[in-house]
Amino acid sequence: MQVLKESVKKAILNGAILEFFEHGYQNANMRRIADSANITVGNIYRYFENKEALFNAVLSPAKRAIDDLESFDKKLHITHIENQKEATQIVTYVINVLRPYTREIFIMIFNSNGSHYQQVKSQLEGLVVSKVKEFFPGAFSDYFLKVVAASFIQALFVVFKDNVNDIKKIQDMIVQLIVFYFRDLSNRLF
Repeated sequence: MQVLKESVKKAILNGAILEFFEHGYQNANMRRIADSANITVGNIYRYFENKEALFNAVLSPAKRAIDDLESFDKKLHITHIENQKEATQIVTYVINVLRPYTREIFIMIFNSNGSHYQQVKSQLEGLVVSKVKEFFPGAFSDYFLKVVAASFIQALFVVFKDNVNDIKKIQDMIVQLIVFYFRDLSNRLF
């Protein structure tokens, strides 16, 4: 019986991140992953049952980080976004949580069609809706919040896609978007 090596598993995961990043889940090729890891395709299956198991292994740490964002306001003791300092504080926290998973989050957002990870956009939109409802109870209709959340998350995705290798620009743009969308929200609407 051969012993599974952590270095081989890590090489497979690194190759898989590159493959899923470039080609997405549906078009990913196990041969290219194996070539990237300098192993045979058969060897991948000693570590991962199938492509879906490998995809889950690549994305599950990033998904846990996204799930952790649901309690950011309690960890930061923020109940409203009144100024740029509070927006920056939120974004700094979010970026620090997500920074180790930039490529994995890109994969989840843009290249996960055909997997259960394609629901992350809906999860993030739901998070925005729930936080606005907490910060401004009863102030806005559910439909209005759904539209605002979808627009905000889509704007984040555009920023993320255009700047995946520039975390500082992502951070700066997210601060601007939060201020634009949510600062003094209750006073801007009739």
